[in-house]
Amino acid sequence: MSLTDQALKRGCYCGTWDTNPQAFEALGLPRGYCGMCQVCGRPGHMRHFPGLMAYTGAWCDRHWWRAVWLDPRASVGCLVWLVGLGLVVMVLWWFRASVGRAMPAKLQEDRRNRLLF
Repeated sequence: MSLTDQALKRGCYCGTWDTNPQAFEALGLPRGYCGMCQVCGRPGHMRHFPGLMAYTGAWCDRHWWRAVWLDPRASVGCLVWLVGLGLVVMVLWWFRASVGRAMPAKLQEDRRNRLLF
């Protein structure tokens, strides 16, 4: 598989290696990579940000997938954060309900009276 085919699959600029390799060699990039990861500095690929934000950056595969799954601005990351927040709300609701059942009857009655007035 040529670098152009891999670039089309990955969505990066590695296809330039097949047309103008001097451009990346002048930057000191190893063959098969079109950028240096802006997080860790390892060889990576220049790609569009995985979310709706208009931003192109260079990430290694590890940090690009981390952005896909954990950044709330990315489509998948947004779902992960919403599910996580939903779970926190459910746990807090369950904890509040279980504490209410564990209270003595007198405290439960006082609590109900305070809520009614």
